[in-house]
Amino acid sequence: MTILSLQHFNLPIAPGGDKLAREFYVDLLGFEEVERPESIRHRPGGWFSVGSINLHLSVQDPFVANKVGHPAFVVDDIIKLAQRLRDADYEVSDDATFIGYIRKTTHDPFGNRIELMQPEDMVQHKL
Repeated sequence: MTILSLQHFNLPIAPGGDKLAREFYVDLLGFEEVERPESIRHRPGGWFSVGSINLHLSVQDPFVANKVGHPAFVVDDIIKLAQRLRDADYEVSDDATFIGYIRKTTHDPFGNRIELMQPEDMVQHKL
């Protein structure tokens, strides 16, 4: 048996957080919302994708942010994305560079940890 790929990952959001989730994941990170199967369309939350990455957001009540487990998105311009997040009042912190990647960390509107990574050899701007 061999795992072939990651089909999706799921993050929790707070009740009533659908609009905030769309603003963060669609408007800031560039995901597109995709239609969910008819059998679960009535549930709050949503399904999103960008490239081969599929993200599901599900309401968790009572809500607890995911502070340790997290997605790590590889991006093509970490400097520009970090600035876009800061301009939207999100805190972005530098993480240690490892395995050839520049890394930064932010949190979505619900406090879920989000890691951003860019290969060092792709960084065009001064950090």
